Amino acid sequence: MSRDPFAAFFSDGGSWGTCRPRGWGGFWLKVSRAFPGGWPWNRFALLTRRLARLRLDSPVDIRTWGFKLRLKPRGSVSEARILFLPRYWDRAERRVLEKWLAPGSVFVDVGSNVGGYAFWAASLAGESGRVLAFEPDPALARQLRYNVGANGAEDYIRVVEAAVGASPGKDELLPGVRNSGENRLAGGRSGAVDGFPVRVVALAAAVEEAGLDRIDCLKVDVEGREADVLKPFFAVASQRLWPRILVIELPGNPPANPSPEGTEDLERWIVAGGYRLVLRTKLNGVFRLERPPGR
Repeated sequence: MSRDPFAAFFSDGGSWGTCRPRGWGGFWLKVSRAFPGGWPWNRFALLTRRLARLRLDSPVDIRTWGFKLRLKPRGSVSEARILFLPRYWDRAERRVLEKWLAPGSVFVDVGSNVGGYAFWAASLAGESGRVLAFEPDPALARQLRYNVGANGAEDYIRVVEAAVGASPGKDELLPGVRNSGENRLAGGRSGAVDGFPVRVVALAAAVEEAGLDRIDCLKVDVEGREADVLKPFFAVASQRLWPRILVIELPGNPPANPSPEGTEDLERWIVAGGYRLVLRTKLNGVFRLERPPGR
């Protein structure tokens, strides 16, 4: 039996458009997405989102950033924001990134979840660009592949069902209790009650295998283990693969998933490698490569 109660919605047989939101749920969903940003409209938008979620209990088909997406109304904080309030989702980060993403850009998304950044970046990079999305959770990877297929975007958005870590192998993925965005690797601590095995790849090798000759933007969100992704990558990757822009989760270390290095140490390490912090939000840091690699 699948651990994903919505697996059938993302099977090959469920064509996009069969889950269009209807009734009062669909009405309030449409209203919540229609409000302009800023005060006081965000208050009304949050209220209508609450009303919509009361009426929606299964995935719905919606157009976002020019893509046909099938999204769930609950189970992921970021997915709910993308579904109900797409203009608010990581708005500050996207305002900065859109200055550097253009047709033909290459975007790598480590810890893609439902692909918010992947699809948004693809909307700017276009069919001439490339998006490589890593997601170890089988349910989320299935959802990603479904949405890529619904748009016929397989040639420029590639989904890799794997975690990214310090070295290739296997690990256990520990699911977030109410938010799939809090899924995290066990880090070799086997035997967790709810954990399940996932494949782990090293970023440099996976990028080379995908045939990428450069990375314009690299986003990493792996719940406190960002250093396990970045340090091995920069140690062995060709300088041509060093991303111009880094988007890294820097919220501090979740107590349930302590990292051997603190957020401040990782931030200093990134800056010492030639990057400059251009934006710091509650959750993320955005860095730009300012000088040639010199580690």
